Amino acid sequence: MGKQENLVWYACYGSNMMYERFLCYIQGGTFYANNKLHKGCKDKTPPRTSKAIIIPYEMYFGNRASSWNDSGVAFLDISKVAVTLGRMYLITEEQFEEVWEQECKSSNWYDKLIELGKYEGYPVKTFTNSTRCNENTPSTKYLDVICKGIAEIIPDLAFIKENIK
Repeated sequence: MGKQENLVWYACYGSNMMYERFLCYIQGGTFYANNKLHKGCKDKTPPRTSKAIIIPYEMYFGNRASSWNDSGVAFLDISKVAVTLGRMYLITEEQFEEVWEQECKSSNWYDKLIELGKYEGYPVKTFTNSTRCNENTPSTKYLDVICKGIAEIIPDLAFIKENIK
């Protein structure tokens, strides 16, 4: 199987739920909503597939991300059970590690690996901060990117939102 043997599901819950945004981490390039340049991964192969996932922890917004006008970005509080909508991408373990590095694998940002089990025989992984960050309101652009990602993976939710009066 070669590369197929070290595949992993990367479960994301923030702006990476939008495919175009996540692809910047894989292939490199500048994302239009925040003008941040990403170097991409060594292996630029797009995800094999993606699926919706419910992550069993509370999502909140924290820290001050300069690329999002010093607004908050998504984190998980693994001490609080909740329902968080997410999207998981089937990528290589190497791509997962490089995405994590680009997302800032450090004590101030995303220093905690979370294993969520297995799906179709592959591990499901995500990351967050090991302690709850200072909360900070997200920017409208950031929230818009998350909503677009949710609409891509769960289109019925977008339809319902647009048609509720």
